[in-house]
Amino acid sequence: MNSSKGFLGPIGDDLPSLIPLVFALMMFFYVFTFTWNIFDQRSRAFDDAISVLRVGNTLKGGNYLRGIDMFNQRCAEAQSIRGVKFMAGLLPLSTGPGQVFEGLDIETLEDKFFIVEGEKFICSNVDLEEMSPGVTSSNLFIRSFPIALEFTNTDRGSFYIRPMLLVVVTWR
Repeated sequence: MNSSKGFLGPIGDDLPSLIPLVFALMMFFYVFTFTWNIFDQRSRAFDDAISVLRVGNTLKGGNYLRGIDMFNQRCAEAQSIRGVKFMAGLLPLSTGPGQVFEGLDIETLEDKFFIVEGEKFICSNVDLEEMSPGVTSSNLFIRSFPIALEFTNTDRGSFYIRPMLLVVVTWR
């Protein structure tokens, strides 16, 4: 007569060793998923940073604008860039004594864009009345690029150039 005291069967004998194995597998997949999510977030932030540079590069071209028509043409090209919402425009820089550059404020930025002959130098791929960027927008990126804006005096056949700041704001 065989005594089977303490024998629980093939799985029962291995149960104490299976518990740490299952725990180790759960920890592995938790750490793997957590690491993948961090990587995905950083990858998305990097893609957003590339998008703001792509929009800025399209709008500024060779850092020289020949008026509102050229700006609108470049704006149409920039609006074809998908993936992020953006707003861009020109801010005048100080060119002499007594003029002070007020800086950038995201809340009042849209009101400070440069206006020539009733036309505002602003470009966006969203309707700004419905949705404008705020400081709480996710993945908010602000980049500025110096450019030169040409003003032509058709009566005299002359022109002058004024330094401007192209400000590009992107968000999700």
